[in-house]
Amino acid sequence: MPMAKLRHRMQLRLSVPPPALPPLSMYQEHPFGALPSSPPGAPDAVIDSLSEFEWVAVLGHGADGTVYRARHRRTGAEFAVKALRVRDGGGAALREAEAHLRVAAAAPDHPHVVRLHGVFPRNNQFLCLVLEYVPGGSLSDVLRRRGRLPEHSIAGVARCVLCGLRHLHRLGIVHGDVKPSNLLVGRHGEVKIADFGTSRHAGRAAGAEGTCAYMSPERLDPEGFGAAAPSVVADFSSDVWALGVVLLECHVGRFPLVAAGERPDWAALVVAVCFGSGPEVPVAASPEFRDFLRRCLEKDWRRRATVDELLGHPFVAGSRQPRRPPCGATTTTDEWLPKLL
Repeated sequence: MPMAKLRHRMQLRLSVPPPALPPLSMYQEHPFGALPSSPPGAPDAVIDSLSEFEWVAVLGHGADGTVYRARHRRTGAEFAVKALRVRDGGGAALREAEAHLRVAAAAPDHPHVVRLHGVFPRNNQFLCLVLEYVPGGSLSDVLRRRGRLPEHSIAGVARCVLCGLRHLHRLGIVHGDVKPSNLLVGRHGEVKIADFGTSRHAGRAAGAEGTCAYMSPERLDPEGFGAAAPSVVADFSSDVWALGVVLLECHVGRFPLVAAGERPDWAALVVAVCFGSGPEVPVAASPEFRDFLRRCLEKDWRRRATVDELLGHPFVAGSRQPRRPPCGATTTTDEWLPKLL
C-alpha cells in the first residue's frame, strides 16, 4: 500500500520519527488528525505528536529500526516507540503498520497482542509505531534468566499465545515469526504477541521472510510438503508449528531442533525439520504435554492441529489446570497465567 494511501485511509497525524534520540525541535507536526489512545493510568489521553514523549532508553535495535522506551509527559504512562526505516517502497514497514492497525480496529486492547496507540509516518522515510510498553521483557529474556520452565508455566504460555493467534487468524493475519523474542511478558505474567514485521494476509506468498529456526517444513520446503501454491490453512498452520518449537524450547531450556552447542544454520535446519523424523519430544514430559507437542509439530500441515483444537487440548484446558477465562477476556485474577516474573 503506498504511503499516501495509508495516510489518507487512517487519517493519522504525521511526525518525524527519531533514528536516534534527537532534540524535540526536529519534529515537524502536520494537521492530519490523530489515532485515539488510552494508556494505563490515563484513560482520556490522545497522542497527537511524538513531541509529547520524553525518551527514556533504547530497548532494542534491528536491521530496519530501533525500539525506544518513552514516557508520555502529561500522564507519565510509558510506551514502546518503534521507529522503522522505510526501504524499497516501504513494503515491510507498511505491512507491519497495516497489521497493527487492523488488529487495533478489531480489538484495540486484546490481552495477548501488543496494543497499538498510534502511527506517525513522514516523508516516505520512516514509520513510527507507538506501542504498549510490556515491562517483563521477552520470553527469550525469561529463558536466559531461568533456563527450563515448569510445565504449568509452559501451559500458560501456550494458552496466551494461542489466544493471540486465534485473534490474528480470525482477522486473516498470519504472524509469520512466532519465537521467544517476539513474545513479551506483561506485568502479571501474561504473554503478548509482538512484532508484525513479517506478518501478511493468509493465502499470500510468504517468501523467505521470518526466522528460519522456527519455520515449518512447508515453509522450508514448500514443494516437498505440498505448499507450493498459497494456502490459508498452511499459512495458519505454520504459526502453530512455530509455537510448538517455542514450547519445546521452554521445556528443554535451549533451541531444541539441533544438538546442544550446534548452530541452527539453514542446512542443519532443513535436515532436522524436513528430512529427519521430526523434533524429539522428551519422555520426561507429561503425556498431555507430549501429545500437545506432537499435534503442533506434525510435519504434514494438513494433519497439524489448528489453534482452536489446541485451545481445547487437555494440556491447556485440562481439569488439573486452574479455570481459564475465555480468550480475549480481561480478568482480575492472574492465577491461570504463567509465572514468569
